[in-house]
Amino acid sequence: MKIKLGLRGSTDAINHIIIKIDDLMLVTADNLFLVGEENRIKTGKNLIELLDTLSKDHEISVGKNIAKEIERELNLENQELQKFIVDKV
Repeated sequence: MKIKLGLRGSTDAINHIIIKIDDLMLVTADNLFLVGEENRIKTGKNLIELLDTLSKDHEISVGKNIAKEIERELNLENQELQKFIVDKV
């Protein structure tokens, strides 16, 4: 099973992170533009834990630009999404 990450929002504000698993799309419940810093950090930690768990049995692919935007928005300072980057998603 291939898992992809995407974003919903505009160039000015990211609203949601999308996780696409085959025909299923999961979207973060909170609007990232409106929630506070603490909730963005919590969402970032939870996202990395989820992806690490899923990556044991599934292929995860994230575009370079998407990874950079998610890391910036969720204050992921250790570039945790870099290991999932593929050239073409």
